[in-house]
Amino acid sequence: MRVHVGDARLVRELLEYFDEQVDCVAVQVGEAEIEVSLLGSYGRVAHDAAVDQLVAGFRLRHATRRPLHRVWSDSRGT
Repeated sequence: MRVHVGDARLVRELLEYFDEQVDCVAVQVGEAEIEVSLLGSYGRVAHDAAVDQLVAGFRLRHATRRPLHRVWSDSRGT
């Protein structure tokens, strides 16, 4: 799933946050976009919900900064 980071300055922090998760692979794919994949047997809906929960956790740490937005619901960009 792609996550658009509203502020490109937060990309490094978000990548570090995802790196802290044991079942998460995250790669920067644009100036302010990150592709996130969780390891395991997730259906698309469950996978996206789990990534949304991770992003919500990051938002709590950075409550005063701009919000993050999901761009695509799967790695194919559909």
